[in-house]
Amino acid sequence: MLKSGAFNDESLINETFQSNYSTELVTQPVIEEPSPIVIPTRTKASIHPKSSTTTATDNQNNESVAKDSTTSLNSSNNENTESSNNDKNNDSDTEIEPGIIEHSALLSEIAQEFMNTITLVKLEKESIEYTDCFTGADAVTTVASIIGTKNRKLALAICRSLASEKFFHDILYTDEFLDSSDYIYQMTCRTSMPYNRESRLDLSVIIGDYIEENSMYNNNNNNSSKHTHDSVFINSKVELPKGVFVAISSCYSPTCSKDSPCYSYSCPRRKAFILKSGSGKESKTDHSDAVDDNAWSTTVDKNILAKVDDHERKRQEVIYEFIQSEKEYVDDLISVTKLIRRPLIEGAVPKIDIRFVNIVFSNIEEILSCNAPFSQMLQNLQQKNSVVDRLGDITLEFVKNFTCYIRYGEIQPLAKEVLQYHRSTNSSLEAYLKQMQSQKEFRRLPLESFLARPTTRLGRYPILIKDILKHTKEGHPDQITLNKTMEIIQNILKQVNEKAGRTTNKIKLDQWGKSLDQTTMDKIEDILILKLTSSQRRFIREGTLLLKREGTTPQEVDVVFLDNAFVITRKKVNTIEIIRKPIPIQLLKLINNEKQDEINNKDLPFNEKRYSFTVVHMGYKMYTFMTKVYSEQKSWIEAIEERLGQAQRYCIEMFNIYSCHLKINSAVVVKDDIMIFANENGLYTNVGNTLTMILPLQRITNIDIMPDAGLLFVLIDKEVIPYSIDALLKGDLVGNFKKPRKLCSGISFMKIGFCDGHHLLCAVKTANTNSTVRSYEPNKPLIDAISAKTINKKVSTIDVLIPHKQFYIPAEAKSIQFLKRALCVGCTKGFEVVNINTLTTQSLFDTHDPAYEWIIKEEYNPVKLIKTIKGDFLVCYNKVGFFLDKNGNPSRGNIRYFWMNSANSFAYISPYILAISNNYIEVWDENDTDSVKQIIYGYDIRLFTSYTGDAVYIISGNDMHLISRILLSRKRMP
Repeated sequence: MLKSGAFNDESLINETFQSNYSTELVTQPVIEEPSPIVIPTRTKASIHPKSSTTTATDNQNNESVAKDSTTSLNSSNNENTESSNNDKNNDSDTEIEPGIIEHSALLSEIAQEFMNTITLVKLEKESIEYTDCFTGADAVTTVASIIGTKNRKLALAICRSLASEKFFHDILYTDEFLDSSDYIYQMTCRTSMPYNRESRLDLSVIIGDYIEENSMYNNNNNNSSKHTHDSVFINSKVELPKGVFVAISSCYSPTCSKDSPCYSYSCPRRKAFILKSGSGKESKTDHSDAVDDNAWSTTVDKNILAKVDDHERKRQEVIYEFIQSEKEYVDDLISVTKLIRRPLIEGAVPKIDIRFVNIVFSNIEEILSCNAPFSQMLQNLQQKNSVVDRLGDITLEFVKNFTCYIRYGEIQPLAKEVLQYHRSTNSSLEAYLKQMQSQKEFRRLPLESFLARPTTRLGRYPILIKDILKHTKEGHPDQITLNKTMEIIQNILKQVNEKAGRTTNKIKLDQWGKSLDQTTMDKIEDILILKLTSSQRRFIREGTLLLKREGTTPQEVDVVFLDNAFVITRKKVNTIEIIRKPIPIQLLKLINNEKQDEINNKDLPFNEKRYSFTVVHMGYKMYTFMTKVYSEQKSWIEAIEERLGQAQRYCIEMFNIYSCHLKINSAVVVKDDIMIFANENGLYTNVGNTLTMILPLQRITNIDIMPDAGLLFVLIDKEVIPYSIDALLKGDLVGNFKKPRKLCSGISFMKIGFCDGHHLLCAVKTANTNSTVRSYEPNKPLIDAISAKTINKKVSTIDVLIPHKQFYIPAEAKSIQFLKRALCVGCTKGFEVVNINTLTTQSLFDTHDPAYEWIIKEEYNPVKLIKTIKGDFLVCYNKVGFFLDKNGNPSRGNIRYFWMNSANSFAYISPYILAISNNYIEVWDENDTDSVKQIIYGYDIRLFTSYTGDAVYIISGNDMHLISRILLSRKRMP
């Protein structure tokens, strides 16, 4: 069994190179004008996804496999391809003229619009995921839309001009640009942030993650450490192509017009009618001749060939291709390691240090140490037996060490960014890499193409193995071993895609987050709501759209769709400004405007059509976005719909237990869903599920109950008046109503609770600068005497309560919470904690502490203090919540909840926190503050809570008022 890192030793690697792979360093001068890329004679397996030895039927099967593996390709691609094929089939020689194009011929302007318009998606090729990609068909469709033409050949010619300027490239840096959905391309520049011209991305934190995990990335070379800080910055400035696409440019002659081109043969208007863009049929690089010379059948004796049947012959052809392509792959690894990586370590290029090398080339030598002996073993097997009987044993043994590919794939997105930056800023490095590109070992292909080899080779293994298994007879030992091999590789591929995706996402988030405008507190709050530092945060889509505005010209905006929010931004000189409140995913509603678009676009020219969709910020506002490209609109809609489906979670349930047309101002639960309601006309109850008036009263502000005393307290005209609950429910007070004595007057609000062994009623009298709190408790001896019927005379309800304590707060009080041995008063200064015995008062936290300066603002109003099951406290303000311990110190780090709407009340059903506003209830998990878990919509929602502690009751509705009970869902969230 091969041990990981067996070739890490310098001498071992050199010995391997000398004995098995003799490679000489050939030096040539730098070629200033590189010739077109020429692919030398190599087996097709190293370049194309299909086996060269398969029949036409096999090719069709392989094509279907390749198509099935593309999981993220939008259906719009298929439509683009169909339209592309239709255009190709229907075009005659007389229809290829582009006509006069009313668009700038400057490639830089076309490229800028292309960059802002092209739909970028995640695509798969040979089981490897590529982010921010587009197909050739999509690119041609986009360019055609930009310049306003239906001529795909003209658009194809422009795309090839952009590709020749290295504006975008094939994912493997090899193929010519083609109008096809089977070929995938990526932008060479940073398309994700086209507007952030001068910002620089600090990748030191991201790189640090890899350095901490693996010592191979540590820079122990003191001489090169001075360049370390220069090596971890990426400039995101976009270099656009320069030049003029003459075929669509205007003529400079004053006598030349659109209707009458001038006589000049070189006149663009005249040439537009004779241009045959593409000049002939589109062609793909064909390697079939090379494959024929390298087929297995050409390397064996005719007598041996005559002894094998067609089925076995096909199997041997694929095995031969597997072995040969593995040798070519290892040759490429050796070339990169020996001719580029090692000279860079030895100082071949100024300002390039070991850290740069270790990031860009990652653990490529570790991969070589796995694949070199694997390739040698396969070649020995082929040389020993012309007809290879068993291949699975060897492959299974070696692929167990392929976990090194996971590491390589994880860091590759970062390596690509770092290499791109240094190539653009270090002319010596660029010259050196171009010189190496001209060497025969590199076949005029850029370094990026070879750095992509490990992951693309990993994706090729399953395809080749499937071909071998297809021609392997049932019961053959390879059926078991090759299937196990493929299972291991596919598992590694899955991990590679996951980790590479995380790295790409981390880079994008870091750059985008650092670019956001933070000049005001409101902008900072918008950024904090997004929680960009969360490990769960990820980009879903981004792009430039037109934001429709009533009565004015649509505004061009840059939209970023994260997994937790929809964010609308615009370009600024050096920053990105969030111009609308971020829309949380739970408050986002999508409206598809397809039918309306059909009506609006019916009589419009091709290049003026608009496709739109509307995003609603529930309870706030709606926004309509437009684009010229139908596939882009469709991609946005599909992405939003998919995420909305994923975000539908239910952790609590709400049951409607009573409804009526009575306008309810306040309510209390007496027992088992029996309630007393209050409105402007009096008190009502739902005993027997029938609404019954039990006391006619006017101008009731609030009601509350003290179960132990059997009393209902009514706050009316700033007076607190007690009533017997039993008498109310029996209807004794309806016809024989006599207003009882008031408990106290001048009261702003009251609150009942339990503190330090006492049931207390706190009546609060407030002023602008101070508040007086009077507390009352039940007269227990009197209540016991009444219960035992030892007192026969009628006792006034006012006598059942006796004064308890009175204290002052030097601020306007807003709320009161009952703690174990203290009262917490929410006031304009924050939360004041009052010891119920000593009446000493202290602030919940030091408002002069710089750590809490942000909370001392007028818009932050203290609402409630909640004790959690963990023993600490959740401090609830109308806009934010955070945790403190009993000493007023942060108990769970710097965790903060930013409520999506200004909340007016809160409830706690462990482990869920309910933030209640007028239009919806936000359900948050105290153990996961990343995003809200559930939204419950309603109208004019108000909270009142039962005293059993097992449920929360709310009132909601406009005309029809609902009383609902909320409790933990039977279907708990995963």
